[in-house]
Amino acid sequence: MGIKKTLGLGVASAALGLSLIGGGTFAYFSDTATSTSTFAAGTLDLNSDPSVIVNMDKLKPGDTIKRDFKLNNDGNIDIGSIVLKTKYSVNDVGGNNNGVDLGKFIKVKFLQNKDKSGNIIPDIVVYETTLADLQNSTPDLVEKLPFIGNEASGIKAGTSDSFTVKFEFVDDGKDQNIFQKDVLTLTWDFFAKQARGTDY
Repeated sequence: MGIKKTLGLGVASAALGLSLIGGGTFAYFSDTATSTSTFAAGTLDLNSDPSVIVNMDKLKPGDTIKRDFKLNNDGNIDIGSIVLKTKYSVNDVGGNNNGVDLGKFIKVKFLQNKDKSGNIIPDIVVYETTLADLQNSTPDLVEKLPFIGNEASGIKAGTSDSFTVKFEFVDDGKDQNIFQKDVLTLTWDFFAKQARGTDY
């Protein structure tokens, strides 16, 4: 074999060796990890128990009606507030009310929330108004009152709050015959709002 061929073969072999060495620097072990996330919205589910709080006839001025009811959080999200919205209609059976609103003579007394307070003293009134005035306001029924009990505002998921309300047909000491046989139909809508967002 000639010297040129020998040198040429040696250079080619060296180049091939360098190529293999250089290619080897790009070999590596590898692994892959995958992370997935799921965001499912929770459920806000408020129910009133009983759904009919008062169903009574034969009322006369001076009568009072006390009733207990519960607001149940049957969802999986904490309720932060429950706004009460009031509406009512009056059937003036005798047609003689002359614009006098029976709702101004129905007093509503919210008694101490049995769940929000520690020591219950019977019939402590925490909020009092008439149906006529209540129709124009939106109180939060599950707000903790200052200095009463340890439970926070709202209703935790899967729990309930118990309430007592007293209605009074106010006797104003005057002739109230115009209200005889009249029927007042009251609707309470409870609007629940979620609690503050949680920093996870």
